[in-house]
Amino acid sequence: MAITQDTSSKFVTLPATAPIKDILDVLHRDGVIVLSDYCNDAEVDQLNASAAHHFAKAENAGRDKDSFFKGFRASHTTAAYDLIGSCPEEVSKILQRKVWHQVMEEFLAHEAWDWLGEEKVTRKSGYWLHTSIGYKVGPGAGLQVLHRDINSTGMQRTGPESWVNGVSTFVAGCDVTADNGGTHVAPGSHLWPQERAPKQEDCVAVEMKKGSLAIWLSNIFHGAGANILDPSHPDAFRTIYGFFACSDNFRQGEITALACKPEDYMNMPPEVLRLVGFYKGRTGGGALGGRDPVETWPGLAGYSGGKWKYQEE
Repeated sequence: MAITQDTSSKFVTLPATAPIKDILDVLHRDGVIVLSDYCNDAEVDQLNASAAHHFAKAENAGRDKDSFFKGFRASHTTAAYDLIGSCPEEVSKILQRKVWHQVMEEFLAHEAWDWLGEEKVTRKSGYWLHTSIGYKVGPGAGLQVLHRDINSTGMQRTGPESWVNGVSTFVAGCDVTADNGGTHVAPGSHLWPQERAPKQEDCVAVEMKKGSLAIWLSNIFHGAGANILDPSHPDAFRTIYGFFACSDNFRQGEITALACKPEDYMNMPPEVLRLVGFYKGRTGGGALGGRDPVETWPGLAGYSGGKWKYQEE
């Protein structure tokens, strides 16, 4: 498939069914891509319905309870954390898509080697879910400060040679436009030297249709756009669902294993339980009793989530 560059928006949109090589080529080059038709309308409508009470709970708690709000989140923004705990069925389906896992495998599975005696041994990390968050951005929201999503790793980026330690993905719960605050992203900024600071003129607004999936690497500069729509507009509230992943040798942003009831996890396939943390990381971390927690945690006694839908690399 030929990859075309949209010169007006300066980011690429491909079908979610596009060859994985094309998707990865764009991400390596631009650091950002939109996959259209990642979810169908019925799936998004169900997610929106299930998440409504989660947003209401977050709004009732008040934005002052959000440790990220002051000085970071744009105004008129509600962030509903631990989305998987509120919408386990819907989130589990979204996180089963093979293309999502192929992207994570490409950018988050890092190889490192050392000596074991006189034998040279190579290990490869995996990936897991860092956070799952619903965002609702209302009219009047201003620009968010441009930033990278790598601060939680505690690793200093030195330049384009630094490993990618996280990937951010967002399902559009409505049509996302520049006017309702589509995220401003600086394509190619993952290749910048560390000394270069971002400016708004480096950015384009990520626009996408309902059900699309936006993906950008954690070392891309980005920030929410301003929502200038009238409250009467049908898409006045920009609703997106963020699913962030990191290498599995880094700590999760949310303790996702505590987000759901055991019976919810019993209904999830192995791929999703691995993302949550119920399987050991590839380098050996995250065990319980020396084994995969799915085998030893009483809450998952008798788990039979079925076969893996695809094999890990």
